[in-house]
Amino acid sequence: MKLSLSGWFKNYLFGSAPEHPAPRLLTFIGSGGKTSLIWHLAAAFAPGIKTLVTPTTKMFPPPAQLPGVTLAGRFNEASGKLESLPLDELEKICQAYDLVLIEGDGSNGLPLKAWTDAEPVVPQFTDMTVGVLPLWPLGKAVSEKLIHRLPLFLALTGAAPGEAIKPEHIQRLITGRAAKADAPPLPGLFAKAQGRKLLFFNQVEDDASLAQARELAESLPGEFRKLLSGIIAGSVREDWLEEL
Repeated sequence: MKLSLSGWFKNYLFGSAPEHPAPRLLTFIGSGGKTSLIWHLAAAFAPGIKTLVTPTTKMFPPPAQLPGVTLAGRFNEASGKLESLPLDELEKICQAYDLVLIEGDGSNGLPLKAWTDAEPVVPQFTDMTVGVLPLWPLGKAVSEKLIHRLPLFLALTGAAPGEAIKPEHIQRLITGRAAKADAPPLPGLFAKAQGRKLLFFNQVEDDASLAQARELAESLPGEFRKLLSGIIAGSVREDWLEEL
């Protein structure tokens, strides 16, 4: 059943009983629209909810002013991006807000990526890590035009340059399982996650892509799914999601 994306998050974050506190500090990682998701949620929650947005890496400021939303970071005039504050300083600042939305990953504007040992940057004080991925690259050719840190993506997924991106490639990207049984494990989407873990297939905007998301969610290993608080698919642009 399709639900309002902003409404679903609001209920998830603020609809719990006081004796079961919901996460208030979220770090968003991955690719394919996580910055748009952050601004969408910030606009939906503020000004009624005291909201802070900040990066632990770098992020572009919002495309328009968001009343009631506080930004924290150091602005780099050369790049036009907001850069991270020291994490110990950020932890103190976060305590003054009802909701904190952190961008903890960068994908160079590309829909898919793999990770170095230094990323993503998820603070230890994170309550929930939201992993964001699009599925529209399925069937497209594996190339640097679509994938940030392509050599790492190839090593993790077992894909070859020029071949079509397959569901099993995305599955390995999520779980971090190396493509070859005798290969050392490589970091997947949630390798550095803190707190609860939520998987969000974004940019799902038709029935066919929703079916792909459902099939991919069902293909994830059972022991991995148990580590997740939930799997959702939907569209930030169209403000809807469905629980998988």
